[in-house]
Amino acid sequence: MLLIFWVLGWWLFKIKNKTTIIGRENIPKKTSLLFLSNHQSLIDSMLIGYALFSPWDIFRHYRQIPWNAAAWENFFKKPIRRIFCYFLKTIPAYRQSNIQTANRNIKEFKNILENGNLLLFFEGTRSRNGEIGACKYGPAKLVVDLQPVTIPIRISGIDKVMPINIGFKWLRVKGGQKILIKIGPAIKFDSMEINDVRQKIQNEIKKL
Repeated sequence: MLLIFWVLGWWLFKIKNKTTIIGRENIPKKTSLLFLSNHQSLIDSMLIGYALFSPWDIFRHYRQIPWNAAAWENFFKKPIRRIFCYFLKTIPAYRQSNIQTANRNIKEFKNILENGNLLLFFEGTRSRNGEIGACKYGPAKLVVDLQPVTIPIRISGIDKVMPINIGFKWLRVKGGQKILIKIGPAIKFDSMEINDVRQKIQNEIKKL
């Protein structure tokens, strides 16, 4: 299933659109990595998976392909989507704004980071204006508690390929667009409080 989606990504991001990837050398060949990216479309996870890994990695370095968290209401309500998500290394994230829900997400994320890599969209939802928003509590809490190697990613242009208002209407996905992915070196946090970590994550990704 991952291979099929990589091929779909290759067609969508390389053939139908022009994607430039900068900084792939900043990705360590290890596990327990936390990838943090801004969020522009429903296919951002596919874009990042295509950018970070090759078909060879799917067979030889499967554990290094990150799990990603997707909004439960968009991806997990229908049984067929839940099946697809399982095979695409996707787990649900719950977006209600309360500490209990945040802690539920964080517990799942910690379990993944013990044995694998994890991709999170630190803003918690897609940008409506293309600007990079504030970092949510959950990603910052993971950084403070686990101190994982944290790799920043900035994507741009994907919102023109799949605008926020078309949902999963794949036949309306646009072509001829320029997409840019920048992968930065690991962010160093030292001993920082959660609010400082949140601000630093936002600032470091804005710099890319």
